[in-house]
Order: sequence, then C-alpha cells, then structure tokens
Amino acid sequence: MQTNQIKDLLKRYTAGTYTEEEKAFVESSYLKYEHQAKPLTEEEIEEDLELIKSRLPQVGVPRRFSLFQKAVAAAAVLLLVASVTFYLVKPIPEELNAKTEQEKQTILPGKDQAILTLADGRKLVLDKNASTLVSDTGMGIRIKKTATGELVYEILKTQGPASTTVAYNTIETPRGSQYKVILPDGTNVWLNAASSLRYPIVFKGAKRAVELSGEGYFEVAKNPEMPFIVQTGTQEVQVLGTHFNISAYHEPEGIKTTLLEGKVLVSQAGQKKLMKPGQQVVNSGQSLMLQNLPDVQESIAWKNGLFLFNHEDLHSIMNKISRWYDIDVEYKNDFKAQYYTGTISKFGSVTEVLKIMELTKSVKFKIEGRRIIVMK
Repeated sequence: MQTNQIKDLLKRYTAGTYTEEEKAFVESSYLKYEHQAKPLTEEEIEEDLELIKSRLPQVGVPRRFSLFQKAVAAAAVLLLVASVTFYLVKPIPEELNAKTEQEKQTILPGKDQAILTLADGRKLVLDKNASTLVSDTGMGIRIKKTATGELVYEILKTQGPASTTVAYNTIETPRGSQYKVILPDGTNVWLNAASSLRYPIVFKGAKRAVELSGEGYFEVAKNPEMPFIVQTGTQEVQVLGTHFNISAYHEPEGIKTTLLEGKVLVSQAGQKKLMKPGQQVVNSGQSLMLQNLPDVQESIAWKNGLFLFNHEDLHSIMNKISRWYDIDVEYKNDFKAQYYTGTISKFGSVTEVLKIMELTKSVKFKIEGRRIIVMK
C-alpha cells in the first residue's frame, strides 16, 4: 500500500464508505512523533502496513471510537505521510493507567457555546436552548437560535422608512467553546475557541465588513455588488463569494489565511496577495508570504471536530489543546525541534488526547486541576 492509497483509505473513512477491515485498520493507528526523522522507503512502509494488518483484531473495535465517529467521522486517525510510523493499539503502560488524584478530575472537551453582545449592550448566552432570542423592529431584524444550534438573523418586513443607523453585534466564543452564526446576508461563519466576530446586524452601503479576532471559517454568500471584507488587525481580506479560513491568534506563526474555494485578496500596509484555491497567505506582521498547500482541509480540521497536526511543533499543538479544553500549560523541559503528525478527535477528554501523545514515548504530562505540566 503506497502513500496515495493510504490517503484514499482515510478519505473513505471520513466519508463513511469503508469496510469493517479498513475501519479497524484506521482506528488502530495513533499519533506519530518526529524528531529529525528520515523518510521511510516504500518497501518499509509496505512492511509496516502488512504487519499492522496481520495483527488487527477480528472483533469490533472499542466502543469509544464508534461514539466519536458520529460526531467527527474519526476518533484517532493517523495522517499518513512518507515518513510514517505506526503505534498500534496496545495495553496502556501501567504508569499511564495509574490514575492520580489530579487525573480523576476529568477535563471535558469544548462545546457549542458563545456570548452574543447586542448593539444596546445586552449580553445573551448562546447554548443548546433553541428559541427566538430577540426582535428589533426599529432595526428590522429578528435574531433566533435554531434547533440545530445555529444563530440566524432574519430581515423583518417593516412599514415606513428603514433605519439608517448602523448597529453592530459581537459574538464571542470563550476558551473551550465554538459556534456557528449565519449573518444577515446568508454568510456562514464558524468561530473556533477564544475568538470573536463583530458585524453589522444589517449590511448597508458598498461593502459587507466584519472584524475577526482568533480563528474563523467563512462560507461567504455571493454578492458581486457588495464585496465581503474581513478585518484582522492591520490585515484585510476582500472576497466576493468564497470559502476560506483565517487564523488570527496572537501567536508567533502570524495570521494565516487559507483559501478553499473562490478568490480573495489579502492586503496589509500596501502589500497585496491575490489567492487561488489551495493557497495560504502567512502574515508575519512585516510581510505577506503566499504558498501552495498540499491539503487545505488541514486548515479547517478544527471545524470538523479534529486536531490535525502535520509536522507541527509541540508548543503549537499545546496552544490548540489549551484553547479547546480551557486549560493552562506549563513546560518543565525544552521541547524545541519536536514535531508530530497525526489526527485526533476533539471530542474525547483531555486525558485521552494526552495519553495518545504519551504513546510516542517523547513526552509526558501531569494534570493538576486545570493545568497541564509538560515533561520529558
């Protein structure tokens, strides 16, 4: 089995068109640790895969995987690349199985929740309760929460002249939360943890401008007469109708804009980059760098319920875990030049995620309340 065949297998798995043997094969694979790793030859990959297949159990896989599958179509899927190494499902070492008093406090994954701040200053907590939230006949809008967990804006039919006042709402996702909102123009926005979006409750004028902090995935409703603009600090992204992701956390990697469909223009301080599907612009704060990506789906794995790491350093991974589980991270050792490749469900407890990483034998974790200590 070659790399392209392995990728096809993962696509069938996420689409739900796998066989029982393929399902067991994928779900028996875990995270890979890379430290100055050398790529394996095709012969070595073939030998590893044949060994794995020969050791697959003939009965059903653990129940926890099937529970995760409905939510994210994967529980702990390894992203396979040329230098892949498998860590088979095996009994957890005794030192990992031993539960300390600190570990008994289960840290659960994030959930669909947000805080909506209305133009008049009122704050509404958005959770699983589906109901009409507020109507504003003066502004001509109704905001409601659907049964599927989406925040929807409806334009009301009003009599008399429409209001010329531009009013803004802000939706915020605290750490440990994510949320989806459908804007008044029909644009769909998914907000990752620790993010916010400020937008007018009715788009007027020559453009549809919103302000993003953190990370968001956009599926923009087409309207050539009124371009859609996303502002993140000093950067501006202009689109007519497209699918793209912006990661604008305050991290060393800078602001990352990834285009999945359509065409966008990224601008900052006189610099401009016109993007095509499959490309990413990295804004370092000083310059814009345009690059092609082998798989843009990696950028929206978070929206699909996954942690996806592709040769990603430990600090970056722990930042993602910290935001999603709303925990703090402390490092006891130097973890430079430690990279990981893999895919893990976001819907398990933090203990499950950390145990998968510990199986690489490259890192250890200790949980103290809502703090994770990272050690060697």
